[in-house]
Amino acid sequence: MTLTIHQPSYWPWLGLLDKIAKADKLIILDDVEINKASFQFRNQFYCNGEAKYISLPINFRKNTKINVAKFKNDKWASDHLNKLVNYYRKAPYFNQVFPQIEDLYQSKSQLPPYLFVIETTLFLMEHLHISTQTELSSESIYDGKKGDLVFNICEKNQATNYLSGQGAKDYMDERIFNKFVDNKINIHWHEFNHPTYSQVKKYPFVSGLAGLDILFFQGFEKARDIFQMNLTSTNNG
Repeated sequence: MTLTIHQPSYWPWLGLLDKIAKADKLIILDDVEINKASFQFRNQFYCNGEAKYISLPINFRKNTKINVAKFKNDKWASDHLNKLVNYYRKAPYFNQVFPQIEDLYQSKSQLPPYLFVIETTLFLMEHLHISTQTELSSESIYDGKKGDLVFNICEKNQATNYLSGQGAKDYMDERIFNKFVDNKINIHWHEFNHPTYSQVKKYPFVSGLAGLDILFFQGFEKARDIFQMNLTSTNNG
């Protein structure tokens, strides 16, 4: 069983979705501290040929965990919808995609921030045909931090393979590696080649954007085909 682990991400980019799709199970780390520099509650979207951030207005203090943060106001949903209209109204598949996005914001905006963020991930997983099982880390008790936490999650879930992001190399030291080896859990480093697709012809392609981007520019069916074809083209080891 291949396991992967990641914090909630607002409209996750294709690289994260690729990692999720290559695993049998995703543990969503919802009970770790908020990191303002991360993509937990923000992401980049296409705006006139450039990447522009849209951030959820989260009210939190230092050491606040992701799953206890609250919204600063109740107007954020309409604000984000207006921004998406301004950014993507000229995209070829805006009229196909936006009504479903609008429905998501209208029906789920009363959720706590972390649960709404997870809904955006589930939305993209559904439309890109990603069937990976998901589970919140807060639903179980896992000890440790960083590498130890990752190992404990893998062990408790009886993983035989752990698919890790490249950034984990900073804290997966020899001691942690030995724990994986001793418990016969193979570590695989995720590799991802970003697919290119048509955005606006007069501008260079902008990669690394929120997963919504490919839906607006390619539509549900073609976006799914591009994603699935790209998924099979990269091997991890």
